[in-house]
Parts: sequence; C-alpha cells; structure tokens
Amino acid sequence: MEEAASQLERDHVHSVYDKIAPYFNDSRYKAWPKVRQFLLDLQPGSIVADIGCGNGKYLHINKEVFKLGCDVCRPLVDFAWSQGHEVQMCDGLHLPYRDSCFDAVLSIAGN
Repeated sequence: MEEAASQLERDHVHSVYDKIAPYFNDSRYKAWPKVRQFLLDLQPGSIVADIGCGNGKYLHINKEVFKLGCDVCRPLVDFAWSQGHEVQMCDGLHLPYRDSCFDAVLSIAGN
C-alpha cells in the first residue's frame, strides 16, 4: 500500500513540480508572515529543517539559526543551492535524518 502511494506521488506530484520548476520563483518568492515570524522567534543556534523547501524562500530568514532544506525536485534544490542555502535532494516521506535532531521543522505544502 505504501509503495503504491509513493508511486502515485512520484507520478502526479513530483512530475508536476519538475515541470513548473522554471516558473516557480515567479509566484513563490514571498514568505508567509506567520512562518517568517516563527523563524525569527527561534533561539539563536537552533537547528531547523525545511522539508519540501522548494526554492528555499524560508532559508534566508533568521541568520542566527542553522537551516537545512530538502526537496524532491532537482531544479528547485539546485536553485536553492545556487542561492547559498544548505539543501539536499530527498523524499519527505523517507528522511535521512535521525530522530529528534532538529529544534523545529517546517513543511509547507510539502509531502
């Protein structure tokens, strides 16, 4: 059952993001105010994961915390990387991180 769901996601979600990636920044560049404030309120030195980070629009907020982004869409990961963000390509359903290693996690319209 889980494999079927993963295949559906690959076929109908991942492929769409791969197609819209070149235009993604045109409409998804402004941080949502409550998410921005959440990040600004974190303690200095906090470690934050942004799962499904897309173009990395939240990764530049609050230079006092360490942020790691991940996404399944290679063009979006490449763009976020080109902006100087720490990002990697991975599936939000199968994260390569150990439990409890982040102080906060974002997943906005992600997996």
